[in-house]
Amino acid sequence: MLEKFRRQYKLCLIGDGYVGKTSIRRKYLKEGFKASYLPTLGVDFAQKALTHDGVPTNLVIWDIAGQPAFQGLRRRYYEGSSAILLVYSVVDRDSFDNASRWLVEAHGFLGSLPPMIVMANKIDLRAGHPAEQVVTTEEGKAFAEKMSQQLNTPSIFIETSALTGENIDEAFNSLIELLFERHAKEEGKTAPAVGKPREVVSQTADIDPVTLLKKDSEHLQEEQIGRAMTELVKLRAELKNAEEELADSVSKLETTLLNLKNVVHVKRIMYEHLQQQLKQTRQEWSDAYDEYMQVEKRKKAEIERRTKQIDDIRSRVENVGRIIRTRVGDLDMKKMVNSTE
Repeated sequence: MLEKFRRQYKLCLIGDGYVGKTSIRRKYLKEGFKASYLPTLGVDFAQKALTHDGVPTNLVIWDIAGQPAFQGLRRRYYEGSSAILLVYSVVDRDSFDNASRWLVEAHGFLGSLPPMIVMANKIDLRAGHPAEQVVTTEEGKAFAEKMSQQLNTPSIFIETSALTGENIDEAFNSLIELLFERHAKEEGKTAPAVGKPREVVSQTADIDPVTLLKKDSEHLQEEQIGRAMTELVKLRAELKNAEEELADSVSKLETTLLNLKNVVHVKRIMYEHLQQQLKQTRQEWSDAYDEYMQVEKRKKAEIERRTKQIDDIRSRVENVGRIIRTRVGDLDMKKMVNSTE
């Protein structure tokens, strides 16, 4: 029954904006390709249930926004990552040049990087761009190998197209295989418990597994035992069905709980971020108000100074006007005297 419980991995999609991270996720989850792009709002996540090597597995894919506006939130989104999916566009050399910066950021947040896959996306557009503008396959491989060595973590390089779906499933399958290999290595490092081994009763085809009697025993032929064996077979079937139903129910509930846990985690991060923004906004408001009051005070002082200056000029104008009027009056008087003579 325990084998039906899902193994869970958190995968973080990182890279510049517009390189196709969200489209890759949607293609893998069979959600369809969106030609019109809407920037991811900080983070988005989705789940995919699958079975790998007979083990039920649950992937939680965190699509982390590449826009600089969300840089302050990304530290919290990396927490608990099982793997990193770094995406760049083969027709956007800037996104390739920035790829190492993304890994450095993730390494700084996590301390040590989990397994990673480098996805060179939009190969369907490569033919339509000049050769000197595109990122070659050789460049991508060399980058993945270099980062794997420098950051001491296993890596996979693959070229993809979110539009056509080329290598999308293969990329995730390869990453899951890498995670299973790492899980197996970690289990192998665990020392087995030391103690006396339990005695195991051999259950061959000739031995009844419950009564431990030979199947041709005369005791099993008795009617009472026969009826009990019939009931036992029925109970075995009911037990098996009950175990399977329990395992399925627990698996579904675990998936729901994981989704809710992620929602709560993101909402808490957003709440803390909003609290920081509110604190910063309150301080900015206080500073702006203080500046406003200072400017208002300067305005009043300036009005008083200018008003006094204007009154002074008006007074001088009035004085000059009086002088002019007096002089004009004197001239008129002289003119009148001269005319009478």
